[in-house]
Amino acid sequence: MAQFTFSNNTYAGSEIAGFMASTLLEADSVTRGLWTVISDVKARKIILDVDDSVVLQNPSGIFNDQGTTATQNESYLDPVKYEFMKQEQWDNVVKSWEAESVKPGALMDYEGVVDLTDFLMARYKTKLKIANERLYYLGKTNVKEVQFSAAYTGLLGQASANSSTYKVGLSGTNGSSVGNSTSWAINTISISAGVATCNISSLTTLKNGDVVTLNGISGSFSDAIYGNPNGQSYWITNVTSTSFQLYRNYNEVNGRNVALFTGTATVSGTAGYFSYVNASNVIDVLASVYAQVDQADRKQEDFNIQLPFHMGYAFQQAQANKATNVLNAFTDSKEYQYLGVKLQIMDHWLGNTILAARTSNIFLGVDLLGDTDDLSMVYLGPITNDRVFKTRARMSSCTNFKFFNEVFLLQA
Repeated sequence: MAQFTFSNNTYAGSEIAGFMASTLLEADSVTRGLWTVISDVKARKIILDVDDSVVLQNPSGIFNDQGTTATQNESYLDPVKYEFMKQEQWDNVVKSWEAESVKPGALMDYEGVVDLTDFLMARYKTKLKIANERLYYLGKTNVKEVQFSAAYTGLLGQASANSSTYKVGLSGTNGSSVGNSTSWAINTISISAGVATCNISSLTTLKNGDVVTLNGISGSFSDAIYGNPNGQSYWITNVTSTSFQLYRNYNEVNGRNVALFTGTATVSGTAGYFSYVNASNVIDVLASVYAQVDQADRKQEDFNIQLPFHMGYAFQQAQANKATNVLNAFTDSKEYQYLGVKLQIMDHWLGNTILAARTSNIFLGVDLLGDTDDLSMVYLGPITNDRVFKTRARMSSCTNFKFFNEVFLLQA
C-alpha cells in the first residue's frame, strides 16, 4: 500500500511566488499578453501620465521657451487583499488522488511515500485562475465567487465610470448608437415558475442561443442570483415570433445555473428594451467600432479589440454566411481579425460589450512576494485527531488604465 503524508507547510519566498504566479498571472488574458503586469505592488503605486504639445518657432539666438505647460496626471494601482479558504476530509483527498493515479484496467499498487501537497494545490489552481480572471475584468459585483467586503470595480467598470473614456451604446441611449438593429423595445415581461418571457414585436434576426442585454425595466423584477437584471445579459430561446425566454445569465458561463426570476416587471412605453449582437449585425457593429477608435492607437502593434465569446462566434458565423462560392465556408476556421486588427475573444466577459485599448495602457498589479501573502496547508490529524485538512491562500491584485481617453468601450 502507498504511504500517504501531508506536509504542514506555510510557503514563502519562491514557493509562494510560484503558487501566486500560477493563480494570478496564468489567467487567460494575462498569458495572451493583454495586460501590462506590475508584480511588486505592496501599497498604492502611482502610474504617471505626462503630456505636452510641440511648438515650432522662429530661429533665435536667445533661448525662448515655447510657453506651454506640460500636464501631469496620475492613475493608481491600489491592491486589494483577499483569501481562499477550504476544508476537506482526508479520506476524500486520498480517494481522489488514487482515482487520478490508477491507469485504466491496471492491477497495480503504489510504493513509497506520496506527498499530497502538490496534488492539493493543483486541485484549486484552475478555478482560482478563472475567479481572478473574472474579478480583473468584471469586478466583484458580477462575480459571485467573490464575497470580500473591499471595493473592487474591475477593468470594465472602471472604463465605464470614467468620464474620459470614449463610450458608445448599442441602444443609442449611452452615446452614439452603432450598427443596424442592435436594440429592440420590450412590450411586456411575464414570469411563470421563475421563467421570464419577453414579449416583443416580430424580430426575425433573433435566434436561439443569442445573448441579449436588458435595460430600462422597473418594478420588483429580480434575477434570483444577480438581483437587478438591468445591465445583465442572458442567453435566450425563442418561444414564438414575438417572444423569447431568458434561460441563463451570461455570467454563468462556468456555473451553468438556469435563470430564475421573481417579482413583477414594469415596462412603460419604450423605456424597456434589450440590446444584442449576433451574426446578423456583428459586422456592422465591428465596422462602427473600427471607425471610431483612435487611429493613432489602432495602428500600434499592441492594440486589441476585446469582445465576448458569443460575439466571436457570431463573427465566424457571419463570415461563413457571407462567403460566396466558397466550398469550405462552413468547415474551415475563420480568422479573428477585422481589417487587420486583432480580435481577442474573452471567455469571462460581459455580454454585448467591447473594449478596445493597447496592452501598454492596461495595468494589472499583483504582489508575488508580499509579506502578508501566504499559502498554508495544515492536516489536523496529529493536532486535534480530526481527519481533515485546511488550506488557506491569501493574494492581492488591482487593475487600472493609464490613459482613459485612449480607451474605447461599447456597452449595451
